[in-house]
Amino acid sequence: MKKIIPFRAFAAFLCIVTVTACAAPPPGPSVPFQPGSNLHSARAAFESCLGPAERSGNNTVAGHYVGSVFWGGLVVGPVIVASNSEALRYGGEVAGMDRCLGQQGYARRDLTPQEVRALNAADIATRRAMLDHLIGGGTLQTFARG
Repeated sequence: MKKIIPFRAFAAFLCIVTVTACAAPPPGPSVPFQPGSNLHSARAAFESCLGPAERSGNNTVAGHYVGSVFWGGLVVGPVIVASNSEALRYGGEVAGMDRCLGQQGYARRDLTPQEVRALNAADIATRRAMLDHLIGGGTLQTFARG
């Protein structure tokens, strides 16, 4: 005789899988990218997006709390969300920041391991010049030549 899995158990399992998938590890270091831009304008755009990013993080957590009641019940769902709230908030903030910067013409550019090592090894003046170059669309190879 086949054993039938109760709907609540299946829903709780689905909720756990969904929340765990949302709590993926954060992306590596990145910079806002816009051809012709520089560190000063990227920093100003980033700072103007801090408020919308925070609201996006809060909305993400709130939305997961509401959704968790439907998927996991009144007790189990919110407990699962509470245990992952930091990762959910971070993911929501990153998405909100990307959305806000995208409206200003920027895109996320993940730094390569070589670029991260070069930035960490550089002095302050070189680091600023390198970030200007990377934000404007350059690469580590073109920075080294210039």
